[in-house]
Amino acid sequence: MSSMLRNSIVSLMLISFVLAACGAGASPAATSQAPAVVTDNLSVIAEGRLLPRQYVKLSFRAGGEVAELLAAEGDRVEADQVIARLKDEEQLQAQIAQADTELLNAGQALDELTRTADVARASAELAVANAKQGVWDAERNLKSVTYPKIEDYQKKLSDALDALTIAQNGDTVNVIGPTGAAIQGVQDSVETLRENLGNVQTAEQSCQNCDPKRLNTAQDNLNGALNSLTTLELQQQNAALQQAQAIRDAEDAVEKAQDHLEAAMQGPNDRELGIAAAKLKVAQATLDDAKKQLDKVKDGPDVDKLAAARARLSTAEASLAAAREAASRLELHAPFAGTITTLGLKVGEQVSPGAPIVTLADFSGWVVETDNLTEIDVVKIKQGQGATTVLDALPDVKLRGNVTSIASQFEEKRGDITYTVKIELTDADPLMRWGMTAEVTFEK
Repeated sequence: MSSMLRNSIVSLMLISFVLAACGAGASPAATSQAPAVVTDNLSVIAEGRLLPRQYVKLSFRAGGEVAELLAAEGDRVEADQVIARLKDEEQLQAQIAQADTELLNAGQALDELTRTADVARASAELAVANAKQGVWDAERNLKSVTYPKIEDYQKKLSDALDALTIAQNGDTVNVIGPTGAAIQGVQDSVETLRENLGNVQTAEQSCQNCDPKRLNTAQDNLNGALNSLTTLELQQQNAALQQAQAIRDAEDAVEKAQDHLEAAMQGPNDRELGIAAAKLKVAQATLDDAKKQLDKVKDGPDVDKLAAARARLSTAEASLAAAREAASRLELHAPFAGTITTLGLKVGEQVSPGAPIVTLADFSGWVVETDNLTEIDVVKIKQGQGATTVLDALPDVKLRGNVTSIASQFEEKRGDITYTVKIELTDADPLMRWGMTAEVTFEK
């Protein structure tokens, strides 16, 4: 018990004796009222201890060798600042970078799968349309093989014969090649220009003052006509070759049309029916597969691919979280801004997980904690109630504050039931130190 608390108790006892003596000769009514007034005016007084606003003992979550100290005892640190670091942190940072890259790649793959969903759906729809067309074509082919229309084959043969007649008559040459009259006209021009060139040459031999350009002009004109004639002749030859090819193609078409007509007149054969039926089965299977593919992508990305992409992303997220968690276990962080009051670490030391090695305190405010309020006294205290604190080391300094918490759990001390009460001080003094004893007077 502090000296100040003992003095207060002695003072209260003296006051009680004086009041009792003064009331000895009074009336019964006066005797019953005086003690009640004194009791109401008495304040609850308790001993306490000065504490920082908050403090904590820190420990690593993993064991290992101390690689780096980033703060010293007495240093002020900010919230989440690294105080110390164990070995292997660089290796874990590399794992974090690798996991981060994989997470980025997995996210991009999922985004790409989502972005290409529309393209995949359109491609699948086109595949279904093409497959349907294939089925229709195969059905028509099977029907034509099973029930051939003789008149259709007869018309195809007639058309092929007409095409052969046109090819044999030289219509192709007339369309794509020069006519004989055009070639004859150019040949006549060549003869005329050749004769003109001879005349100019004869005149040049007997004329000393003639213009020499006349001979060059005559020669150029003849050369141009000869080039034109050569071009027309080549065109005519090419047209003749094309006509010959057209005749051969037309003859082949006639032959095929005749074969098809003869086959149709003979009726379907097992080989052609088997081939046509097989083509229809293939076309139908292709359509079924195309529909299945469309079902997978019509509502978005392929279900299996989407599940795989999401699983990859989840795995990458979990790997990154695990790597970060492992790295965080090798670092000791300040949970709040404060001052390092003890630092039991050296570089190269081995530490065990959970062993307290650093004490961090927040001296931005002060709290007085008293744990000796009995069950008789605690009922007179309420949260928010004002209190005055006097430190034993600073008896002339009165520090005001307010009750911030009253413990719900009791403790039994020396046969008394006691409760812990905390008072947050609104006043401060530069000489205040953690752990100082104090006397707290709770206001009425």
